[in-house]
Amino acid sequence: MAHVLHRGGRGPFTPVAVPITPARYLRRPTAYTISLLQAPYIALEDNPPECNIQVPFSPRCRLRNQTGVTNRWQLPYCLGSDLLGKSQALRAVQASINESMKRIMTVDSPFYMHDEVSSSDSIPSTVPSTPRKDRPASAKLSVRLPGLPRPEDLFYVQSRKVAKNMAPDIVLECMGSFWELHCPYLTKSRILMELFSSVNKPKSQDNESSDQMLQLTTCMLPSGAGNQQEQQSPRKPIMIKFQVKDPGVSKNALAAALLNLYRSDPVVGVEEAEGLLAAAKVLVFPQLYQKCLSVMLDNINSNTVCRFHHVACEFKEDNLMMTCERWLELYLVPHLQSKIQLRELSQDLLLKTLKSPRLFTYSEYQVFRTLLYWLFLRLNPTVQIMPSHSSILTYFISLSKGAAFLERDVGKKYIPLFQCLRLYGIMDSLQLEEIQQIQLLPQMWLVRIFTKHYYALHRGGDMPFLEDFDTQALRFGLIIEGEAQYHTKTISMYGFYFELKAVRKGESSCYNFSMQRLQHSDPTLSFRACKRHPFCLMQERGVIYEIKVQSRVKGKWQIFCTDRVNQEFGVTKKSSESQVLKVNGLSPPIFATFSLAFASF
Repeated sequence: MAHVLHRGGRGPFTPVAVPITPARYLRRPTAYTISLLQAPYIALEDNPPECNIQVPFSPRCRLRNQTGVTNRWQLPYCLGSDLLGKSQALRAVQASINESMKRIMTVDSPFYMHDEVSSSDSIPSTVPSTPRKDRPASAKLSVRLPGLPRPEDLFYVQSRKVAKNMAPDIVLECMGSFWELHCPYLTKSRILMELFSSVNKPKSQDNESSDQMLQLTTCMLPSGAGNQQEQQSPRKPIMIKFQVKDPGVSKNALAAALLNLYRSDPVVGVEEAEGLLAAAKVLVFPQLYQKCLSVMLDNINSNTVCRFHHVACEFKEDNLMMTCERWLELYLVPHLQSKIQLRELSQDLLLKTLKSPRLFTYSEYQVFRTLLYWLFLRLNPTVQIMPSHSSILTYFISLSKGAAFLERDVGKKYIPLFQCLRLYGIMDSLQLEEIQQIQLLPQMWLVRIFTKHYYALHRGGDMPFLEDFDTQALRFGLIIEGEAQYHTKTISMYGFYFELKAVRKGESSCYNFSMQRLQHSDPTLSFRACKRHPFCLMQERGVIYEIKVQSRVKGKWQIFCTDRVNQEFGVTKKSSESQVLKVNGLSPPIFATFSLAFASF
């Protein structure tokens, strides 16, 4: 679209095209996304909206007025009797925000610039009685989806199948529902047996034995005999009311726990283990409780470690707690660092992990990077996926200038975490420049780091500021995951270069771990990697080092370590080799950590 303007009064008219931006381009970019998120809920409502709903334009400025066979729910109208459209809308509701939408919303943006839409993975089961025009703008859309069974319905069907349609002996009223139970299966739950005994207690001592015999006979009869007994003397089930005060027990967890009463071996899924553990605790169901703990111990990973550790602390399960902490010591830096689940890690647990002497890391910079990612996720709780490293740096650089982040009120509580880092172990110039640009650390901290580097470079690598080797030595790590025979890594410290080696002997499970000093003319060192790095030509360099290996042996994590060695590394072949740590019976993954410190003379 264009207007034709004319030059006033002189010569021929010359048309000049001036583009006019359509008004629809000026709409907010989030309106179309939000309308798509709300569309399936609107489509599944029983009462059609009384007023017309205005659908925003898409980013390409096209208003959808028709749909195909697979996306009928995107139109802002009630589907009515369109069963295919309702099925599609149901799948859309269950999918929640898909990965593509999350990636569009938060992939490379440090700031969450989109409106929040209230959505849940669980589907509401009732429809609000208030009409749409009277409903507040902040109210959540809820729909009644036909065909979705309730937890008590699923329990009823499966329990009756196991009990072969026997009449219930007990009706348990709990969490707003009634659960039909059978006497022979209650023995696994101590609390249910106590409730049943207290309600069924006979009034007179004379009838006690006969009532118990009749009860046991009725409970233990086969299905056919039980039906005959019910026909001869029908009995009403006993009503028992039980109140669950633990907020961690949901109705789904209660239904699954009661259903496991009917199974010889409990069945527990990884995702439902936490709720079932709480339900088993309430019902005093030892077999199910131990099964939940076993499933949680066998499925600790980046998705579950933080949740399982919280549950272990809540229920005081020391074995599960120590297993989660052991997993974090090994996988925090190499694995959890790049996962969005890093935000679930509590500050106290992170501090404990950083202080652990068994913490594995590739280098000291990787520990700082992990803490930086965790801090970003804490400050941006609405981010759905882990952004790129450059985006996280951009976020901290974009913060207001002036005082460093840790010197402000919002950052002072994170100071103990950064005090655990061995920042003087970050020696790469690019990494130091990056730390300086983000203005995270106080200026005095940076001055202290640069001063230590300057002193060490001019004193041949001497590190007199290191007083405690266990808490201040520089750490470098290797992970052996495959079946390769030879694993190496080259490191540099103040002009001295070392090669870290892990060698496997043949096809056996025996490994040798050692380190070797490299000369400036060694072919292992490439010119491109070392052209901007200093070289020290000292013939000997005193080094204090320790080699630590962590691996599973017969299903348990074990640590193999050398003594703390103080050795003079020379330039000859014999004097450049360190002591060799030989370990048998290792299986991947193997975590090898080399701790080094230059002795000060």
